[in-house]
Amino acid sequence: MLEWNLQYNFATIVICILMLVWYFHQKKIPLNSYAFFFRFNVSILACTIIESVGVLLYRNEIIGEFGFNVVMAAYSFMACLISVIYAFFVFEYMHVSDKNKKVLKGILLVVLFLTMLIDIATPFTKVGFYFYGRKYAVGKLGALYALLSGISVITGIAVVIVKRKLIPASRVYILISSILFSSIMFVVQLRFTVSILCFGFGIVCLTLYNYIFNPALYIDNLTQLYNKDCMRDYLEYRLERNKLFSIVLVAMDDFKYINKTFGVDTGDSLLVQVGNYLRGIEGVDVVFGYGSDQFAAICNKKSLEDIKSITEALQARLKHPWYSESQAAVMMSATICCFECPKDADNYGNLIEIMDYAMSMTKKSNKGGVSLAGELDLSKMRSEKEIEKAIKLAIDRGELMVYYQPIFSVEKNLYNSAEALVRLNDEKLGWISPEVFIPIAEKNGLIIALGDQVLRSVCKFICDNKLSESSIEYIEVNISPVQLQQPDYYKKAIGILEEYDVKPTQINIEITETANMVGSSDIFNENIKKIVDYGITLSLDDYGSGYSNLDYINHMPFHIIKIDKYIVWDAFKNIKAGITLDYTIRMLNALQYMIVAEGVETKEQKDHLAKIGCHYMQGWYYSKAVAPDEFMEVIKKAS
Repeated sequence: MLEWNLQYNFATIVICILMLVWYFHQKKIPLNSYAFFFRFNVSILACTIIESVGVLLYRNEIIGEFGFNVVMAAYSFMACLISVIYAFFVFEYMHVSDKNKKVLKGILLVVLFLTMLIDIATPFTKVGFYFYGRKYAVGKLGALYALLSGISVITGIAVVIVKRKLIPASRVYILISSILFSSIMFVVQLRFTVSILCFGFGIVCLTLYNYIFNPALYIDNLTQLYNKDCMRDYLEYRLERNKLFSIVLVAMDDFKYINKTFGVDTGDSLLVQVGNYLRGIEGVDVVFGYGSDQFAAICNKKSLEDIKSITEALQARLKHPWYSESQAAVMMSATICCFECPKDADNYGNLIEIMDYAMSMTKKSNKGGVSLAGELDLSKMRSEKEIEKAIKLAIDRGELMVYYQPIFSVEKNLYNSAEALVRLNDEKLGWISPEVFIPIAEKNGLIIALGDQVLRSVCKFICDNKLSESSIEYIEVNISPVQLQQPDYYKKAIGILEEYDVKPTQINIEITETANMVGSSDIFNENIKKIVDYGITLSLDDYGSGYSNLDYINHMPFHIIKIDKYIVWDAFKNIKAGITLDYTIRMLNALQYMIVAEGVETKEQKDHLAKIGCHYMQGWYYSKAVAPDEFMEVIKKAS
């Protein structure tokens, strides 16, 4: 007997109405997928009402068996429509391309059409299902119903799985579990003849609202503008469809000073006012909070003249004071960059990079002014991105090369150590200087993986060539301050040495003077201490190149100080520089540091540097940096 318990339906109606109230009361998210979510909710409500009204009319004998079959056929069609709308929502949310989406939608519309034909015929032919008395029976095409519903389910799951990398894993689980949950409710309704399918759809809708489309996830609490997460989805959708639009990026100037002078509360109030003003400018379609004190206004206007009117309106407003809640008058300025899409960038990743880079350039050259991305020289940024790709490729393929430059011991009159120098040769870009690619790797975090590969390569080289049996006592390895800022880096470094059975005395770690800028970090200092306690010596590279201070060298456990090559070269060109070098080396000797002179290129330099107290020499007078095999030949010839 069919259980005509409408409690689940009433609960579903309450859920749907509450979500509609929330939808119209709260700020709407400007995403196409959100529009389909709204349709999903409305279709669930309509389906539930149709079923509930049909049951009540039939129960009270207002309609007969045929009339009830007609109502339930409409209910069946609406249930199929809900599945199709949900699939459409998935296509939009997962950013399915227009070409693929057209095919998938076509398939599901055919499914919907076939379902509609069966539903129309069912009251007359009973081919789909029928009711008699209070009993439910499956018609001749009942299996087709399940198959058609299954197509929507399978399509939705397939799209989520294929495109799963585009969204957080938690949301992938929510989408797939929602589809499976609805399917289970469908099976339960058929198997146990309990009217629960619409309730299952309602639970799915509520879940999606809470975890995916809750406005709190997309709206900044302070300014009530859409946040950067919302902007990403919005711009990805528009860029994927090659839709023309412009962006006016607004960065408030020296806003930290305003917060410090007038207080954070006043600063927050002013940001809210700026955001509201931007939303009210004619031609601005939607405004996003791009950063703590930055805004991105999206405009459908395509000509630069139209965009100019928006920037002029903002600049005109900025000429007048803004007032805090206490009526304090505050003058502000803003730097503005304008972008044309997809002309300036055809995908979201490139767009964000160009926006950040263009704003940085404008802040330096035209602070408080307006710039157009198309008029800026973005060649440096594009060059950096090409080099970044080359670094990633070399790391992934294990194609980073490590060369070795011998270091000569004045006392022992032989090569007693060497410096490991990483080299990068890209198929497209050719040889790239370390002075170019190392800073880029540090800026983008690639230096961590790069540094690990270099240290591993050096340890393997020491092990494979049995350097402990040669005159080479240790290899100097450059470590970036970025690496030393990683928690427990020392464990990773020590682990690599132990993996290749390399003694700690066979490795000397070099850090540059720029490390002084982060030397106060607890993590940095702990890594240095643990590395030195393990027995690895520490050297300061490029001493005198820019950030020298005695406090730094006095409190860091350096064993070796390496004099920068430019200091050495200047000493042989300039009398004052020569005196400075002489007294610097005397001081370092008095402090009992071992001293390496870099950039030694002539016999005159070598003899003078040895005379004034340098213990080691490194430079082209002895050897340039060479490949591992050639390095071993150099060592053998010198022995």
